[in-house]
Amino acid sequence: MDWTTTINLGGFGNSAEMEWETVKSWDSFTNYFDGAVHIDAVTYCESPELLLDLFDRSDSQLGGMDVLVGNREEYQSSVDDASVARQLERYYREDKLIVRLKNRKVVHSKLYRIVKEDEQVTLIAGSANLSYNSWKNQTNSVVVFRTEAGSQLDQQFQQWIDDHRERYADEVFMEDLAEELEALDDEEEKERRIELWIDNRDTQLSEQGEIHANVGDELEELGNEVDRVVSVSDDPDEADEVVTIEPEEPAGENGSDSVAPDADDGVSNGGEPTPEGVTAAKTPEYTITLSTQGYENDGYVDQMKNDLKRRGADVGADAITTPVEGYTNYLQTQYDVPKMWVDEDVGRVHLQHGEHHRILTADHEPSPEVLDAALENIEDYVETIDRWGETNNPRAVKAHMYEGILYGLWAPFVNLYARQFYGSVTLDNALQYLYIFGESDAGKDKFSEFVLRLVSDDLVRGGADADDVGKNQIRSLRNIDTVFPYVVSDISKQKIERIDTLRNFWQDSWHPSNEVAYPTVIFTSNDSRPNDWFRNRAKMLHFDVAFPSNPEDEGFYKAQEDLNEILDARNPIFSYVSRRILDDEMYLDAGGTVDDVRQVFLDFYEQAGREQPKYFPEEPANRRFNIGKRKWRQACERGDVEFERREDHLIADFDLEPHELYSYRKTLPTKMRPEKSGRNIIVKNPDDFEEWLDMDDLTANDEDSSSGILGRLLG
Repeated sequence: MDWTTTINLGGFGNSAEMEWETVKSWDSFTNYFDGAVHIDAVTYCESPELLLDLFDRSDSQLGGMDVLVGNREEYQSSVDDASVARQLERYYREDKLIVRLKNRKVVHSKLYRIVKEDEQVTLIAGSANLSYNSWKNQTNSVVVFRTEAGSQLDQQFQQWIDDHRERYADEVFMEDLAEELEALDDEEEKERRIELWIDNRDTQLSEQGEIHANVGDELEELGNEVDRVVSVSDDPDEADEVVTIEPEEPAGENGSDSVAPDADDGVSNGGEPTPEGVTAAKTPEYTITLSTQGYENDGYVDQMKNDLKRRGADVGADAITTPVEGYTNYLQTQYDVPKMWVDEDVGRVHLQHGEHHRILTADHEPSPEVLDAALENIEDYVETIDRWGETNNPRAVKAHMYEGILYGLWAPFVNLYARQFYGSVTLDNALQYLYIFGESDAGKDKFSEFVLRLVSDDLVRGGADADDVGKNQIRSLRNIDTVFPYVVSDISKQKIERIDTLRNFWQDSWHPSNEVAYPTVIFTSNDSRPNDWFRNRAKMLHFDVAFPSNPEDEGFYKAQEDLNEILDARNPIFSYVSRRILDDEMYLDAGGTVDDVRQVFLDFYEQAGREQPKYFPEEPANRRFNIGKRKWRQACERGDVEFERREDHLIADFDLEPHELYSYRKTLPTKMRPEKSGRNIIVKNPDDFEEWLDMDDLTANDEDSSSGILGRLLG
């Protein structure tokens, strides 16, 4: 039945013609659009090509269209032709076509506002879609109003459409491609970008980066599954849904202890109790599907295919489907680092290691008892220096060791800080590497293990061997999309100096819009101090201690037993650090990095009611207990050096062999602009040098050393 009448709607002023119609075909429906100069719509539309058809009708006068597509949250997969993509982008750029994609809800409303050339407007509400398929076996009923553009009825209808846009759409189709093409001048490059866009590839990333970023997206979905709270039913038929996440097996009798009280009832990894604050799950049946379309032959994807296939992946013509465990084992084997990411939307740190998934952010504040036990575990580790180490500077070494732990707990959040620093400081100077040096028996490897176990809930215990690390490996860290700290053991300073990628690890390639996260890098070495450019980019810590390292050494076996007991205790401290960093958004201040974790620890000591150890670094240990400063002070006290001012420079005249002066020059901060000349070191910034040398605690023990040595030496 079709019925038409002219009515005057109360409160809307102008009269309007109202029509009820049963619309039986696509052609009869699109007749309403004849003579349209502008269209606003909320509707279903399977393909953007249908919208182009309205522009291309032989009698079309259409100058603009704004459509909210209520049944699609992505539209890119509907475009498989470059000419269609070019036309859509051109209409968007010319402000002729805006396609809004739904956000969280399916929008079932069907609203059309069609403006004609004579300032008449047709308003349609009903069930009719802008989709060919919906007209094959369906009949639709609509209510049509015809009134003047700008009438009160028209204004109210526009507000109705605007309300849908504000509530249910927050992404505009083609916006990303248009922005990219606008920045390009080369037509060939524009065509290449369009082809990549059609293949749904990130044109800003390398092939390697795209693949691992796509895996990251899929793993985030897995993380969301683990993070959800669901009720459990014994009968799968009664359940609303079935997921493949499995809780890990309960702790066995022989599992290692947790430092958190009453943690033995938790689930565990391999029979070990999961500490309070950590969510643990296994994901044995979860798979990842990676599209391989659009990538070059014999590129990174082809190399990855073969490796994943050996790990159980199903390799098809257009995609790779691999178990999560296969992918994460590949990542660990190839790059010596697991997959870790920060979900900012919900404030969670996730780790996927093999089939084991961890949410490493607590969902509650820690009790004083839990904090006390966690802090005690860290102190027990640091104080192995007192029990088993040989050192002339115990307080300094303990402070340096604690500083390294704070750095490790900060490391997973480095990309959040990079975003805040971007554009205001040089990222490679602000986001420092960690460089730990000491003799071969200084406990550097066990330190690395302790830190890695802290930030992984005991899943990760080792990093990369220096023999396997070079430029390519460091470059790959910028493509594999993980925030887990990358640890390199026993690297020589000569090798570091050859890896020039480290000079601009962040500055050359990182951008806030990146889909790929970068990890921090931690080096341990037997060599004292690499070149100036690296020292400017690193937090330098000195483990000036010797532990029993040979079975014939006194106390060797007891020291090993003591250390292993400390390492095996499961400590949830990272889950509470990450909760504080993410909940309080401490990174937004952009005023500190490791200092934020330092403040969290100071709060934890107060919250636990635990006395803070004297060696805890309330300021950076590498600044307060500066090894180079102590070296200069000791040379002064021994009479190995005398000072003389010459104009604006300070001359340090050493009574040592010339080759011995290199170590003194390298200990000076680069801002002092030191130069070696024979038995002299020329300091071109003497005021900073005097301030630096005269600070307290230079001997790095509990006694304050006398101040003013340089002043006395200069008379």
